[in-house]
Amino acid sequence: VRGMKLGIGDDVISLSILAGQRAKGVTADDRTAYLRAAAWKSEPGEQALPDDKQAEMAEAEEFILTVTSNGFGKRSSSYEYRTSGRGGQGITNIDTSIRNGHVVTSGRAAETDQIMLITNQGKLIRTSVAEIRIAGRATQGVTIFKVGDGDEVVSVARIEESEDGDEAQDGDS
Repeated sequence: VRGMKLGIGDDVISLSILAGQRAKGVTADDRTAYLRAAAWKSEPGEQALPDDKQAEMAEAEEFILTVTSNGFGKRSSSYEYRTSGRGGQGITNIDTSIRNGHVVTSGRAAETDQIMLITNQGKLIRTSVAEIRIAGRATQGVTIFKVGDGDEVVSVARIEESEDGDEAQDGDS
């Protein structure tokens, strides 16, 4: 069966399984109201949801980390992504441009995680996911790793904090 209809030049980069808002009874209107007043925003708007619903959604919120080949990236709330059926063309996750380059990875990341970025010239940087700004899903993102001429990010590994405080590598992207 077809999962997604790809356009010319499109590729599948990654797949992430999210906890899912539908199971918790979160509607599209709830998501919109939550995002207007989200605590992580620089200037949260007026809260339209009851306190308990806002707190429940904040507790269940997951973030999608996206990294591009030119070293740019961002975190976006999973509430910004609507659920769609099979065979759809998807929605914009990051604004790809000459500045950004193509998407290297996109997937779930917690604030306590760290990531390791590796370039085609063997440069490596390790940084905390908490240091990467949360931005809307259709924005360009911020600089994570300044790459030189002819250099590009080719791999990203997420390192998640385990329950006992040790590091557990999630795998290569």
